[in-house]
Amino acid sequence: MLVDTLIAIGAFVVAISLLVAVHEWGHYIAARMSKVRVLEYSIGFGPAIWRRKAGADRTEYQLRALPVGGYVRLLDEREGPVAEEELHRSFNRRPYWQRIFVLAAGPGMNFLFAIVAYWVIFMVGIQAAAPLVGGVAPGSVAERAGVRPGDRIVAVEDRESPTWQSAAMSIIEQILGDPSVEVTVQDEQGARRDLLLDLSEQKKAILEDGNLFAAAGFEPMTDSRPILGDILPDGPAAAAGFAPGDRILSAGGEDIGTWRQWVEYVRARPGESVPVTVDRSGTQQRLYLRIGSRSEAAAQDASGPAAIGFVGVTQSPAARSHLFVTQRLGPLQALARGVRETGRITGLTFRVLGNMFTGDVSLRTLNGPVGIARYAGEAVQISGVAFLTFLALVSVSLGILNLLPIPILDGGQIVNQTIERLRGRPIRERTQLAVQRLGLALVLTIMFVALFNDISGFFRPGG
Repeated sequence: MLVDTLIAIGAFVVAISLLVAVHEWGHYIAARMSKVRVLEYSIGFGPAIWRRKAGADRTEYQLRALPVGGYVRLLDEREGPVAEEELHRSFNRRPYWQRIFVLAAGPGMNFLFAIVAYWVIFMVGIQAAAPLVGGVAPGSVAERAGVRPGDRIVAVEDRESPTWQSAAMSIIEQILGDPSVEVTVQDEQGARRDLLLDLSEQKKAILEDGNLFAAAGFEPMTDSRPILGDILPDGPAAAAGFAPGDRILSAGGEDIGTWRQWVEYVRARPGESVPVTVDRSGTQQRLYLRIGSRSEAAAQDASGPAAIGFVGVTQSPAARSHLFVTQRLGPLQALARGVRETGRITGLTFRVLGNMFTGDVSLRTLNGPVGIARYAGEAVQISGVAFLTFLALVSVSLGILNLLPIPILDGGQIVNQTIERLRGRPIRERTQLAVQRLGLALVLTIMFVALFNDISGFFRPGG
């Protein structure tokens, strides 16, 4: 528990510091391109733990103790007196379009970071869960729609779904508008069916808790096919004539669909003789197996160690290959996919915010630093690709957050500059101060709600 907590904190610090640095670098580079003098480039808040002045402008670069934000301070007459010879380099003296460019460059750099991250991800290649249905809950939305175990979800609303992640994302995108979702599935024989999932009653639960599978009543397939690998030379399976690559179809008249079923069937029948049907290179064969018996302390009963069945086989590595798909693209295809994925996540986030504003989505969907740290810790322990995917998602969220028309954020300042442009004169200082206070109150409120969700999440089932 302590190790996981430390990993989560470390991953959170790395993630936030990196993404804030990217965001502020966008403002910094845009200011330099617009001939605005940059006075300070700072990552974090609180006391400075490192600082250095460099460049012709003697810009001060700082790293501060609390890595939860940052800023770029520009030469600006509203911030203090400016020397006559440097007035042309003051932010407030630059043309309107340059000021908007500088303000928008921070969020823009976050979106660019996400595109680059996805570009790398799709070039390196990702192994993801195939959209195969494992179990279907009786009486659930999925069962009523006609979803069956073993089905592969091939499309959602006519959009191809090669992975569980893409299928789930498409379903969530759809229910933000119409909770009736058209899903195309394919059974193991290759036959396709068009189904309709009515998730109108489950919409809020899905968006609040993020547990699509529990709400819809189906779960991803996690068990593999009962395909044999190595056969122990002197074991019961070898004596019965089993061969590597055989797929178990049935045993003792019972259908065997997964490796787990096969293992449980064998362990429960020590010493029994049973007929087993296998698929060998497309041909069904019937073999007669006498299950071996051995004692296992872990399976002991009141009288001591209990006997369990064994047959002397291992599972074929190929048995699990159908559970995963690998997506790897060339540089140009990966770049195009990165742009599309970033656009898709951006659109989905705006739609969630819109539904939150109208009350269709609960404020419980907001995550604060504790939630982000937990997700960061989980991602970094899975793989580098998972952590990079997490960074891309958070980077998009950070870009969108800063574009909101809240006075102290980039979006609010863009609105302020636009109003001044339309009025032809600056907004009064007292008005600006009042609006900034309102903006600060809004940001603090959002942070409070997000932090409250983080804390309450620990007390909810599965939190």
